[in-house]
Formats: sequence, C-alpha cells, structure tokens
Amino acid sequence: MKKKLLTALLGLFTAALWAQDNESTTPKPIEERKHELRLDALEALAVPNIEFSYEYVLSRYSGVGTSVSFSLNDDFDEYQAWALTPFYRQYFFNKKEYGARGFFVEGLLKFAGGTEENFDYLVTIDGNTTEIITQENWFNAGIGVAIGQKWVSNNGFVFELSLGGGRYLIDDQDGPEGFLRGGILVGYRF
Repeated sequence: MKKKLLTALLGLFTAALWAQDNESTTPKPIEERKHELRLDALEALAVPNIEFSYEYVLSRYSGVGTSVSFSLNDDFDEYQAWALTPFYRQYFFNKKEYGARGFFVEGLLKFAGGTEENFDYLVTIDGNTTEIITQENWFNAGIGVAIGQKWVSNNGFVFELSLGGGRYLIDDQDGPEGFLRGGILVGYRF
C-alpha cells in the first residue's frame, strides 16, 4: 500500500513539473516568498515522531503558522500520540529585506492527546498478586513559549534551531503536566 501511494505521489509530482512552461518555473525572488514548510529532523531521527510546520510570513518582523505532529510508535503515545500547535513569531535583529529570519520569540498554543498506561496490583486473600493494566486516553490544551534562530538562504532553503516548552492547562490525571517544544528543522520557503 505504501509503495502504491508513493508511486502515485511521485507520478503526480512529475506530471505537475512536466506541465509547467519555462516562464512559470522561474522562482520568485526571496523577498516575495511568504509560505514556508519545515520538517523537524531531530524528532524524525531521535524519537518515532514526525512533525511538519507551516509558517506564513506576515512581515519582515513576524510570522504565524501551525505545526502538526504524530507518533509513529505506540510506545510513544504516553507522551503524545498527536499534537496541533498554532504559533506566532516575532523576529529580532533582522537586517535583511526579505525578513522572517534570525532570532525569534514564539508564543504558542498546544492541543495534544495520547494514551496513558496505568498499572494496578490486586492482592487476593490467599496472598496471590495480579497485575492489572488499563489504558486511558487523554486530551489536553496548553500554552507555551520558545526561542530560536532561523537561517534562510537566497534560494529559499531554511534551517532552524529552537527550544521551549509550556504547561497544559486542563487538570487531567492521565496525561503529562507539561511539554517541550523545539528541534532542528529543515525546510523551504516558496
């Protein structure tokens, strides 16, 4: 199934490139590009999790976007099976005309869910112990901040380092109390 899906996507991509004429393949200057897609390479390599981010450049000093992540392994679901993270960024010390690069501070919201395993032990009258494992689904919403540095090349490639975290606001006994945000992200501005 994965091979068929990959083949179909590659076919559509090739057809889209083939259908374009020479004038439309000339990329826009970097200062006119407002959309950015990124992949968190650290999460993809270190933990079984994939995170994609989209950012829209509002001005040379700010941007707004969202990140979507999901776990690729059931063992990671206790921390987080999925997450949706809308964010706003303010960029500082920016001397380039095309902006939305350099040092930034990010304010964010996070909506996440997962599955928590609970272990209980039942001791009977005759002294036998039985282990009972239950799974509880959790959902939570939180608020946080992050800081980072983003580099954008003249041809649109993006490299970013960021670190931050936050706290969940809903008092849920089954999920974590806080979260981390950050990573090593690579992407492209178009």
